[in-house]
Amino acid sequence: MGASAMLRTSFAAVFALAVVFLPLSGGPTAAAEGLKWQLPVVSDPAIQDRCDRLYRAVQRLAHHLLQSAHPWKEDPRLLLLTESRSGEHHIRPNTGTVAGLAFLYRFGPYDEKQVGMPRAELLETKILPMIRYLTTTHVTGSRPTSDGKKWGDAWQSASWANALGLAAWWLDDALPDDLAAEVRRVVAHEAGRFVSADPPHQIKDDTKAEENAWNSMIFSAAILLMPDDPRRPQWEAAFQKWALSAFLRPADERSSALVDGRPVSEQFTGANIHDDFTLENHHIVHPDYMTTWSMTLGCSLDFVLTGRRPPEALRYNAAGIYENLKWFTLPDGGFMYPSGQDWTLYRHVDWLHPHLLMAIFGRDPEAWPLADQCLEVVEKMQARTPSGTIYLPEENFFASAQSDKMKAYSQAWLGLHFAERIRPANPSRRGVRRLESARIILHRTPTSVHSLSWGTAVMAQCVPLRKDRLVSPQPASGVGVIRLKGQDKPLPVSLVDIQLADRADGFSAQLVLNHGRAVRARLFFDSLPDGTWRMREQLTALEDVTTSEIATGLIGILNDRRWVYQRGERKVSLDGQSQTVAACSGQRFHGQARRLDIDSCLHIASEAPLRVRYQAATKPHRGRTTDELSLNCIEGERRWQAGQTISEYEATVRCKPD
Repeated sequence: MGASAMLRTSFAAVFALAVVFLPLSGGPTAAAEGLKWQLPVVSDPAIQDRCDRLYRAVQRLAHHLLQSAHPWKEDPRLLLLTESRSGEHHIRPNTGTVAGLAFLYRFGPYDEKQVGMPRAELLETKILPMIRYLTTTHVTGSRPTSDGKKWGDAWQSASWANALGLAAWWLDDALPDDLAAEVRRVVAHEAGRFVSADPPHQIKDDTKAEENAWNSMIFSAAILLMPDDPRRPQWEAAFQKWALSAFLRPADERSSALVDGRPVSEQFTGANIHDDFTLENHHIVHPDYMTTWSMTLGCSLDFVLTGRRPPEALRYNAAGIYENLKWFTLPDGGFMYPSGQDWTLYRHVDWLHPHLLMAIFGRDPEAWPLADQCLEVVEKMQARTPSGTIYLPEENFFASAQSDKMKAYSQAWLGLHFAERIRPANPSRRGVRRLESARIILHRTPTSVHSLSWGTAVMAQCVPLRKDRLVSPQPASGVGVIRLKGQDKPLPVSLVDIQLADRADGFSAQLVLNHGRAVRARLFFDSLPDGTWRMREQLTALEDVTTSEIATGLIGILNDRRWVYQRGERKVSLDGQSQTVAACSGQRFHGQARRLDIDSCLHIASEAPLRVRYQAATKPHRGRTTDELSLNCIEGERRWQAGQTISEYEATVRCKPD
């Protein structure tokens, strides 16, 4: 059975479960204006355990975020967590948090000691004043934020309004009538922006997948809050259209597969992902954005909670994208980044929700272990401080990194009530996966995963398969940098040619690169079945040139102070002479060596001496601390003649797993 057929069968099973409801005790199930939600009772102890752990995580995070709640200086009756401004970094954290707080008020085994206040106080002194601030300062409201602008009608504001709408729906009759009407006004306005619009599409550099996905969600919130509105048929049609549009491939333009009763080809609005189920964002092939089907698939919860069958569009192509993510996943629950990572690295907590969605609504047994890995990391991260925060300040720079989890984990907890009995399967992959559209090849071995990217970025990595991943996806990994005399920036790298041969148990590649117009690099990478990774490079001057720095054969070494699977230092050995490099120490040393060893895990050997340089970082950058190990370093001004061989090296890399 194919992935699409499996998902169709899975959703039939979910729907069969969804219509057998047991009412939630403790009060009415929905306000008169909205659809009624009902929640089955969890009978599987394994699922209940995950519910309990998720609920504790939400409570602890609420405790942390509520410490930032403060009155709006323009009107002390209203409350917010951020500075009062109209942009994403000031509205999104508030809407995500208020959704999580509304969830805690309405559902689950609330513990006032964990949160820091009784449920009734949470509602009256936090939730309602926060919602009033958000409805008042929306473009449909009466007042601007303190930057003189109202929020809304913006690139991402439909997503923020969706979170606000879910909060109102969960709060139910606890929301005063006037405030409920204000939320409905906000949601209807944001839905109205897209109801007649055509979804955008783009494959190269900047996918529109996530944008179409988050815009689709606003229609689901509108239907939940206003099921009797005469605009409902339009909302339902737009919801299905925008959700399906998010993850269409070029091949779907000719697809005869039926989705929601019509051939996909008749519904095709343009492709946002490659035919190999990868996507590009921020000008790289980006695994993080390959999880954004969780926004559309996540709306399945809105349907099963109300006894409705989710549209098939919500899961279209999700299984194919998820299969790629399994190949990218490392033992710590995070992803490998073959083209680099411009966001923070330790986003394991973000992937918990997508894994659970695929386990619950995709009925993928391999998703359960992946979700469990991420849940373990959430607990370890929160255990580091008494406040309940997930991220430490140096680990994440995104304004809504914590508040987004409030909404996501709330939805995951509710979704677990619709999960079948857990029967996990091993999600690990072995062998070679060549993604031709992405121009990426991966080889997963018993000890390490090797990757080569020759498309949006030219990079090569050998990453140990262990919870302490050790190797960072530093830009130009495997390639390195060359600087010319008098220039601060390294020369730009361009691919001239690649010869790639893959087999079931490995691959080999020969690349020709130019560093600017000055230096040509001939690179060879060989990925062997036993996990051995071979690197070879020859540099030749293309013209008479003077270099100030050559640092090639680059390997990024993670060295963070407080990450849950690191200890704040690395032991570096050159030909048996060892020294400890403390995180953020700025330590620097270089010399010739035939044998290198990092933490008795990464072993590098060469027949001829390597010109090695180890440069420790002085501070975290992009949420991680990366030391740089260069296997071929020539420092200081050196003049080369056109045609001259500058350097050659060859090295063998082996990894020791946990």
